[in-house]
Amino acid sequence: MKHLGILCVFFVMFTCQVQSQTRLPLSDYFFETWNTRSGLPHNSINSLAQTQDGYLWIATWEGLARFNGQEFKLFTRAEINNLPDSGLRALTPTDDGGLLIAGSRGGISLYQYRQWNTQPSASAMVNHIIKSNDDGFWLALENDGVFYRGANSKHDQAIVHNVSAYRVLEDANGVIWAATSDGLYKIVDQQASLITADDGLPNAAVYTLLLTHQGKLIIGSERGAYILKDAVFTAIHPQLSVESISSLLEDNHGDLWFGTINKGIFRLSVAGLEQLDAKGGLPANRILSLLQDRENSIWVGTNAGLFRLREAPFTAWTTKRGLAGDYVRTVLSHSDGSLWVGSSAGLNKIKNNNVTQIEGAKEGSPYSVLSLLEGEDGDVWIGTYTSGVLKVSNNKITPYLNRSNGLGSNEVRGLLLDSKQRLWIGSAMGLTRVEKDGSLVQFTNEKELPSGFILALSEDNKGNVWIGTGNGVVVFNILTEQFSAISFPAQFAAEYGFGFYFDDDYTWMTTDRGLMRYEHSAGKMAILGREQGLPVDKLFQIVAHKDSFWLSSNRGVIQVDRQHVNHVLDEKQKNINIPLVFQLYDEGDGMLSAQVNGGSTPSATVHKDGTIWFATAKGVSALKPELLQASSKVDLPTMIESFSVNGRATALPLDGETVLLPPNVSRLSFQYAGLSFIMPQRLSFQTQLEGFNKEWVNRQHMTGAEYTNLPAGKYTFKVRAGYPNTQWQQNEQEIRFVIQAHYWQKLSFKLMLFFTFLVTIYAIYKYRLYHYKKVEAELTKRVEKQTQDLQEQANAFAYQATHDQLTDMPNRRAFDSWLAANFATYKQQNKILAIAIMDIDHFKRVNDGWSHIVGDKVICEIAKILKSHCEGEQQVARWGGEEFTLVFPNKTAAEAKLMCELLREEIANNDFSVIAAGLHQVTASFGVSDSNNIDDYDRLLSGADQALYKAKNGGRNRTEIM
Repeated sequence: MKHLGILCVFFVMFTCQVQSQTRLPLSDYFFETWNTRSGLPHNSINSLAQTQDGYLWIATWEGLARFNGQEFKLFTRAEINNLPDSGLRALTPTDDGGLLIAGSRGGISLYQYRQWNTQPSASAMVNHIIKSNDDGFWLALENDGVFYRGANSKHDQAIVHNVSAYRVLEDANGVIWAATSDGLYKIVDQQASLITADDGLPNAAVYTLLLTHQGKLIIGSERGAYILKDAVFTAIHPQLSVESISSLLEDNHGDLWFGTINKGIFRLSVAGLEQLDAKGGLPANRILSLLQDRENSIWVGTNAGLFRLREAPFTAWTTKRGLAGDYVRTVLSHSDGSLWVGSSAGLNKIKNNNVTQIEGAKEGSPYSVLSLLEGEDGDVWIGTYTSGVLKVSNNKITPYLNRSNGLGSNEVRGLLLDSKQRLWIGSAMGLTRVEKDGSLVQFTNEKELPSGFILALSEDNKGNVWIGTGNGVVVFNILTEQFSAISFPAQFAAEYGFGFYFDDDYTWMTTDRGLMRYEHSAGKMAILGREQGLPVDKLFQIVAHKDSFWLSSNRGVIQVDRQHVNHVLDEKQKNINIPLVFQLYDEGDGMLSAQVNGGSTPSATVHKDGTIWFATAKGVSALKPELLQASSKVDLPTMIESFSVNGRATALPLDGETVLLPPNVSRLSFQYAGLSFIMPQRLSFQTQLEGFNKEWVNRQHMTGAEYTNLPAGKYTFKVRAGYPNTQWQQNEQEIRFVIQAHYWQKLSFKLMLFFTFLVTIYAIYKYRLYHYKKVEAELTKRVEKQTQDLQEQANAFAYQATHDQLTDMPNRRAFDSWLAANFATYKQQNKILAIAIMDIDHFKRVNDGWSHIVGDKVICEIAKILKSHCEGEQQVARWGGEEFTLVFPNKTAAEAKLMCELLREEIANNDFSVIAAGLHQVTASFGVSDSNNIDDYDRLLSGADQALYKAKNGGRNRTEIM
């Protein structure tokens, strides 16, 4: 008990040293895994390192991989000079920007300034290597022990013999510590002494070492982790004493991370000791290496791949953390600092990172929650899917209003308590208002509303109530107590109103066609949708936070700058298209599901602590905008990774060097990267080629640039990278090169060639002048004749393209073109337009009984009758076969029917026996429709066609109206 008490005291001392703030639980970190399928050469990640230039390096048994955030570049024996084997065991960055690598056959190489400098090999596999303060090297070798190699020396001096050495470390006093199979050795002036049980360590192998930010030595052994304090080693945590610690890391918070042989990783922080293993997402439980990069991500090397944990902008609350259900529809920020979450399986309250289940059930089953509202007394109103409106008081759910006592429908998607303390309830069957005295006022789509399906309720700054429905938006005026519709322009094709946000000048509405901006003063509407650059049509909720709008959708959360959106919409009204800049956040940013639910309110909200919460198909997601801001403040290195000339890779020059290129260069290619591992896909790039252009060219997310057929001269290629929605950092990288000139590209040759050219041109001019005058007259005549012939031919072709060859009437193409061009004009001028489709009855009998020639004559005869009655703007055309179309401008369908009846009777009374003996009568049927209540000409044609079908089915030789 005394020993345990000492450990507890130590643990308190340790946690007091780290920053006094809460930690994100390991279960809330965002996980990513890479393996051979992702481009790694091998799944055993023996060592990890990040060099000063920003690259992440991974040592495996099949070579070295360099990661730029998007892809791995592989280095093996073929790329590393004189390396005896591709199997690599250790990576150690040097203070001057280099990287030491060591391999399974003792190979050692230094990578610096894009060059490999291979060192003499060691006698056995190098488990670890460091460069000491005297510029010598300390080597930890498998089975052979610890060796020292002096600066500029090729010989290794044995310091500790015949043990397996795993790691070496130099402290601030120049003492070398070595982790070996025998235990821990302390080396002073190249004299080694073994640390024994008298010093507090168990009799066990020591695998790893760590020097903390405060200079404390921590060792990881076969039997736990220990820290050196006052010349005695003390166990860090009792639970770790039975674990085999294979790797150690101290992060930027001062928390300690422990990699183990077979139990995954542990983290010791102010929150206590936490464990993450294969059941929690690790690729494997055997941990070989740990690293924190400069963006504060934790990288874990396992024997089954590379694993990364990072504090993503989004964290999720699901059933695993206590929610009643994962399918969340609504989320409410309460004034008491709590967060209420309504799902298909019940209601929860989150406060101080604790989840509380709100008690209440219907017939033994939880309520399916659609909407939430905080009342004036702090109680919470609940809109449900099948049970109407409930109320929460003292964490208990009680029924309030449903169909049995006056509610139009038990499906309630919107709740609002207005400034007069009246409760508005939006259901699937209309709108109900509960007065202060408890009486009910009903509003339905039969009178006040365009649709009874209510999706959203919100009160603006003047006290007016805005109602989003399944067929548009209406506003209840607080002064007149009247409803007025806010009409979406027809060209926007929007119907659903899902959510509202109000500022001084505009009302912003999320719809099924994008984000609508309604200008209060002018009543103008503008839309931000797919055509303006949004990735989706349907937006559910709009949340304003600082300078951004956050828009929820079925594909994730979209962030746009408010001023930028206004600029885009203002310029659009001037017919100027400005590219929309936005960020789409989804599963890659920590969301468990990109499906952010909508159709209920509120489905997103800003909490008191500045987090933004979204209801999703897999729990509720909490966004921390400050994490996005912090990520974008990290220095972003830009690297030019390759330079190709005419398709062949060229060695990158060292700093200050200029590449001399031959004259026959036709194509230059540059590949570059921004070294961010958090948001590599969102980085933007700009390039500039001095000597060719003076402006920076936006490459968006492209990581390559190509130039072709550059003239001879001096050039400097520059590239820079930037985080989303931030200013460009001063991180330009450049390559200087010169394209040499051919002899014919030199100035002297060009001058001589120019003079020769002038003389030749003058001689040719004098010779051709006479010839041109001779043929000028003849050419002029030919041109005039050909022009006349072409014009006549063009006129004939144009006429043939729009007229029927048999009847010489306008054909279907001409008719459709006229109707398409004039229908919108008639609608805009509120004019009526009627059309008729006529079909000759039983025309097949004519063709079969008298021949197709007779049939053609019948068609011509009927065409003559129709044309004889065509007056003014009236149009008639042969639509195809035995069908004709007629247009009656400024006529209703009833008026057009009377005219069609006259034509029908004249056709029926016409004697066709003149055309063929025995053919006395031919009849026709007419179908008529007009543009009343029709928005497009296709539906107008469809109506006439349906009327014709009705006339045919009704016995033919008749006229019907649709």
